[in-house]
Order: sequence, then C-alpha cells, then structure tokens
Amino acid sequence: MKRSEVEKYIKEKFDILGEQIFTEYPKFSAFRHKKNEKWFALLMKINASKLGLKSDEMIEVLNLKCSPDLAMVLVDEQQIFKAYHMNKKHWISVNLNSKISQKTVFDLIDESFTLSK
Repeated sequence: MKRSEVEKYIKEKFDILGEQIFTEYPKFSAFRHKKNEKWFALLMKINASKLGLKSDEMIEVLNLKCSPDLAMVLVDEQQIFKAYHMNKKHWISVNLNSKISQKTVFDLIDESFTLSK
C-alpha cells in the first residue's frame, strides 16, 4: 500500500494533513486531532530490520493506536508488529510494504482515530 493512499484517506475522511514535526526525519508524518492535538497515526520510512525483519530495505510503516486485546490478535510480525518506538501495549506498527489489505489499514486508522480522541 502506498504512503499517498494513507495520506489521501486521512485527508478525505478527517480533513487532517500529516505534519513533519521531526526535522531530522523528513519522511515521518504525524497525524493529530485538531482539538486536543493527540496523535492517532505516525507514518514513517524506516529500515525493515527495526521491526525485526531480516532485511535492510527501507519500508513504509504506519503506527496506530490499538486496543491491547485487538493488538494481541493482530500482531503477526509480517504485516502488523508491536509498535516501533512507541508504547507496545497500546500501539501497533503496520508494514505498508506487506500484503496487508487497504480495507484493513483504513479500518485500523479509523479505530486509532476513535481511541485517541
């Protein structure tokens, strides 16, 4: 799934654009609620090895808030991982370079948006 599809979905559904808040990481975009500025998504380009994959390929990853019970079911360490660089109980990392379906990604974005209000 392409980064642009994620950005377009969030813009069209929630009228929110990603912000480049880390000057040293221009390929990272944080998506925040307009009222409370809480994050609900972080789109990153990272080395696959940071997720434990046996590759040095740069991949697109989307961090999303997720209920701990759902996260336990979803994490498969190919498409969905315990969150990279965030609370691993309440956040997941979605490997957008995997074969994960667009519908699944969009459903998880919606869930993260609701959970982080």
